Amino acid sequence: MVRRLVVGVDVTPVERIAAAMGRHPRFAEKIFTDTERRRAGSRPERFATRWAAKEAVMKLYGEAGLRIPHYRAIEVVNRRGGAPTIRVDGTATEIAVSMTHDAGLAIAVVAASLEGPGGPPALAPPDGLRLPARPAGGHKGTFGTVVVVAGAVGTAGAALLSALGAARAGAGLVRVCVPAGVYPVVAGRCLEVMAHPVGEAGAAGLDATAVATLRQDHLPVATSVVIGPGLGRARTTEAALPELLRGLSVPAVVDADGLNIAAAAGFDWRSCPAPLVLTPHPAEMARLAGLTTREVQADRAGLAARFAAERGVTLVLKGAETVVAAPDGRLHVDRHRTVALATGGTGDVLSGVCGAMLAAGLDPFDAAVAAVTVHAEAGCLVEAERGRAGGLAGDVVEMLPTAQERLRRALERRGGERGRA
Repeated sequence: MVRRLVVGVDVTPVERIAAAMGRHPRFAEKIFTDTERRRAGSRPERFATRWAAKEAVMKLYGEAGLRIPHYRAIEVVNRRGGAPTIRVDGTATEIAVSMTHDAGLAIAVVAASLEGPGGPPALAPPDGLRLPARPAGGHKGTFGTVVVVAGAVGTAGAALLSALGAARAGAGLVRVCVPAGVYPVVAGRCLEVMAHPVGEAGAAGLDATAVATLRQDHLPVATSVVIGPGLGRARTTEAALPELLRGLSVPAVVDADGLNIAAAAGFDWRSCPAPLVLTPHPAEMARLAGLTTREVQADRAGLAARFAAERGVTLVLKGAETVVAAPDGRLHVDRHRTVALATGGTGDVLSGVCGAMLAAGLDPFDAAVAAVTVHAEAGCLVEAERGRAGGLAGDVVEMLPTAQERLRRALERRGGERGRA
């Protein structure tokens, strides 16, 4: 993280604060701490300078891209024989503050060298964007368990990318369940996610034993499921996948080979009892809809809306300006365009992000919009840092926390501006 100097300035008429205190008897209690009220006494100019300091600190936090604290969480502390200092949430800060009042005006300037994600997102958050709450008292159970069913010989990396995407997007726990034959490869790369072998010993894909193990040991603890990244097209997998889908009881994301197998089998998506989010790229969408890729690209939004309504699924049609369609008619078109996502594995990452959003409690449409937005912002960060060529799916994974935090803080600032309007 880069440290940078950030400044906040505020000028407030003393009469404005005096009038507010006169109109609202509890105004001072809501804005100022007990210590601040004792220090200010009955002098409105002292209250006004502290108000200006709090406003300046809020502007500083907003400019830095940090979560903006409430008025009473910001405290101006006067030291004997020294300059005042700032506490936030009861903790001393390195924020320098200068306050004065003259000619009926209270003036405050604050400055700090801050470290953090900072900065605005590449695009302003779309209207209606919802991100899962992150309460300070939350624990890993608060944010759900994502079970990723993925991987095969030659494509084991897809399973890991999807699982790490879920973890970096905020899932409390992630289990990645892979065919026994590729388990050693995946397990050797796992620290933060839990790898589990499923199926017969040495199996290169899913089989009936894998489905039984998933139902007995893993799906009961899942809050959401991701199925398909790098799953392959082995005969046993093609037979096992529809059976797995029909037995789901929690929201699921179906991607990649999960979609290809379902398309070839003519799978009826309405036969799955759980809410589904399908995440095809244009060629996979063509297989699902029985069209050519050119036909898909010619009417992306219209096709996505019709397919979602007819099949009862939430559809994420990937590509430049990804389309998200819900079965109830809601439609979202993402306006990001970043070539950093034009590389293998980024779709696997997106499936994991979407799984994390579902596990945290968002409904399928909101989860899909959140996942697409955060994923695209991460791609923009990769492009800004590494350039337009050479970024990897793993780079996108690493940018997910910063991307989500920038969006979250932008939403908080937007809410604060509306609250003060």
